[in-house]
Amino acid sequence: MLNRRFLRIKAMQEVYACQQSEETDLMKGERHLLKSVDDLYELFVSLLSFWVEVKRFAERRIEENKNKNFPTQEDLNPNLKFVNNRVLNVLDQNKHLGSLEQQFKINWADYREDFIRGFYVKLTQYPEYQEYMNSKSSTFSNDRNFLADVIDKYMAEDDVLFDFFADRSLTFNSDYQLGVYLLWKFIKEMPASFDADTKLPPVYKTEEEDENKDRRFVVDLFRKTMLHNEEYQKMLAEKVSNWDYDRLALMDQIIMTMAVTEFCDFPSVPIKVTINEYIEISKFYSTPESHRFVNGMLDKMAQVLKEEGKIKKSGRGLIDK
Repeated sequence: MLNRRFLRIKAMQEVYACQQSEETDLMKGERHLLKSVDDLYELFVSLLSFWVEVKRFAERRIEENKNKNFPTQEDLNPNLKFVNNRVLNVLDQNKHLGSLEQQFKINWADYREDFIRGFYVKLTQYPEYQEYMNSKSSTFSNDRNFLADVIDKYMAEDDVLFDFFADRSLTFNSDYQLGVYLLWKFIKEMPASFDADTKLPPVYKTEEEDENKDRRFVVDLFRKTMLHNEEYQKMLAEKVSNWDYDRLALMDQIIMTMAVTEFCDFPSVPIKVTINEYIEISKFYSTPESHRFVNGMLDKMAQVLKEEGKIKKSGRGLIDK
C-alpha cells in the first residue's frame, strides 16, 4: 500500500517533529512514527468507507423520495447510475473493508443528516457527476474513472472534508492530502476482478513477506537520520557555497540530511533513486524553488561522497552507480 516515497515522507515528518520539540528519545520517536504510518492507513480506510456511505445515503434518499405523499415522475423513476456504481457496490460488499471499519470504529450514523447530505448535494452539482449520470456508457471502467476524476479534482481541496477528518485525528490533519492521493491511486488501479472476498492492500507492501523490509526501512531511515544528524548537517554546511546554511528552510535541511543518510547508510538504495525521491518530496513539502536547490546539492554531495569513499553501494547494478 505505502510505497517507499510515502515511508520517506512519514520518516521526514517524524524527524521534523523531533527537531522542533527537541525530542531525543529515539524509541519514543519510532513508536510515534509507526503509529503515524498506521494512522495514514486508517485515514485511507475512512475515506473509502466515506464514499460507501455517500452511496448508501443516495439509496436512502431515493427510497424517501418514492415514499413522498406526492412523488414526481423523477421520484418514481430515478436515475440509478450512481447507486449502481460497480466500484462503490463492491466496496459496500467487501468483507475486509467491513472488518477494518469495525477495527477502526468507523461509524457514520451521527453524520448522515448534515455532513454526508452536504457532500452528496455538492457532488450532484459537479459537472463530472452530471456527465456521468447522463452518459450511456455503463462499464466498470466508466464507474471507476468517474470516481477517480471526482476524487482527483475536488476532494483534496474540499475544506469541509479536510476539517471533518482533521477534527477526528491530529495525524489526519497532516496526512489528509496523502490519504486522498492513496484513495485516488487505489480507485484508479482497482481491477474489475475486485470482489467481496478481495483483501485491501496491507499497510506495508512487504507486510506479508518473511521479512517486512519496508517497515524496517522507515524505522532505520528515521533512526539513522537522527543519529547522524549533526555529522551530516556539518558535512552539508561545508559544501553549501555562497549561502548561509543556517538560513536554509528547516525542511530543506532535513530533506538533504535524509538523502545523505541514504547515500551513506543504505547500501541497497541506488543514488539516483534517492536523489529523485527527495527532489519530488521537496516539491510538496518545502519552498517553491527548493527542488532545484536540493537537486544541485544532492548531485554535488553524491559526487563528493563517492570520491571520499563514503558511499558504498552493494547489490546487482548498484556498484559505482
